[in-house]
Amino acid sequence: MRNFTFLYVLLLSAPMAFAQHTEKIWFDKSDSVYGYYTTIAPSGPRIQGALVLLDGYGGNADGFFADTKLHNVAYANEILTVCIPTGMHLYADSSMLALMNRILAEVVTRYQLRKNQFAIGGFSSGGTLALRYAELCHEQPAAFAILPNAVFDIDSPVDLVELFKSSERELKKDGKGWWLGESQMIIDRFNKELGPVTGDVKNYRAASPFLNSITGPGNEQWLKATAVRSYHDVDVNWYIQNRGRSLYETNTLQASAFINQLVQEGNRQAEFISSKIQGRRANGQRHPHSWNIADEIDLIQWLKEKLHFYPDHIEATYHYVAPKTWDSEKFSFPADFAPTIRYKGFEDIRFAPGWGNAASNEKWLYTFVWWLDGSYPFTEKILTQDIEAYYTGLTRQRAVADKLDMNLFTPAKTQVQKINTAKGDIASYTATVNIFDAQVTKKPGILYMKIHVKKIGDTTRTVVLFEVAASPFTAPVWQQADKINDESIFP
Repeated sequence: MRNFTFLYVLLLSAPMAFAQHTEKIWFDKSDSVYGYYTTIAPSGPRIQGALVLLDGYGGNADGFFADTKLHNVAYANEILTVCIPTGMHLYADSSMLALMNRILAEVVTRYQLRKNQFAIGGFSSGGTLALRYAELCHEQPAAFAILPNAVFDIDSPVDLVELFKSSERELKKDGKGWWLGESQMIIDRFNKELGPVTGDVKNYRAASPFLNSITGPGNEQWLKATAVRSYHDVDVNWYIQNRGRSLYETNTLQASAFINQLVQEGNRQAEFISSKIQGRRANGQRHPHSWNIADEIDLIQWLKEKLHFYPDHIEATYHYVAPKTWDSEKFSFPADFAPTIRYKGFEDIRFAPGWGNAASNEKWLYTFVWWLDGSYPFTEKILTQDIEAYYTGLTRQRAVADKLDMNLFTPAKTQVQKINTAKGDIASYTATVNIFDAQVTKKPGILYMKIHVKKIGDTTRTVVLFEVAASPFTAPVWQQADKINDESIFP
């Protein structure tokens, strides 16, 4: 909370805290590759969304952690990370789709997530899998476990026909290198599983996220309303000098065609990201084909926007407006300073300009709304408990942060009284709160409150509006707070 507390940064170099939230979940201990998945729960109590990650060819559900810090940044930003093994899959065949559906259906239930709270992405062939899975989720939503709002690939082959052809070109060159064995493996696998690329390529069309060779929309059309990013380290000189490859033998050209096709089809959220970060493996080896070309902090911030993080994005809207000179802030429950208040929802605050000035008649003048997901009862007893927990935690946290003399600190004491029900309320209350005022005066003080449990049409939610000031109810400042309550509209 900007006005009440200090912001704390969760450093990426906190392996002990991170490790405590990592869980390997087995469903077949006889299968060391495909028999488990890994989850990393976020640092806070709320899961705002889920990020599904898939490693490249040969990858399991946790072996790539040294190559990227995406899961660490997600951990610090209220995002659950789910890691699914890819094994020897080059594309999303039926067995891989079944595995992903099984795992993600379990994740939805285990963590009580909505289908549209997910993003999915991967590196190399893992990105190919992620793209195709996301397309199928939007094409056949009833048959798939999630409905991702964002998908990304990190230097992935998005066109399987072109991957076959570029592998053929690679083998025709008079060159040497272990990577030629990879090209031969791709050709052999595709010939066996998908058939030749001459004539009818229906199997490739079913498996590939995109085909540049076809006319009109392909599988990418199912991502027209989805945020899409494709990351590439476009260092052609490295490929020429170290692999004897031109851009035609990299994933870059087809990825640019893929993004361009999405844009032509109306997707204004499709981006080709030419990475400013040099690709490097965990051991420091320079390689453009690496996890780290995706800027972890930027990518997670992009996901937060696309996943519509609560409370900045809610399904229902309301009208709660203070004068333009008043500041505003939101935070989700449970608040870090009052973890015993276990409501699900958020608080939306409006601060008067002089709220933090001990000499101002607006001292402590602010209003806040509790927007709660659920039907919660409020009585004098419940409000007393909540308000005391709220202001005890709030003032103690500030007193500790400011290194005040804790011998002076006292827990909040509250007296709540039910009054005649005001217009638009289910119930109305007043309260006085004795606090140690660590925020403004640094000494004991009294807050006065008016509490409105709002009458709304949505029985699945509860809305409570609080008016607060350090002045008695007869003071003129209450006219400002009362006006906010009178003019606020809730569905």
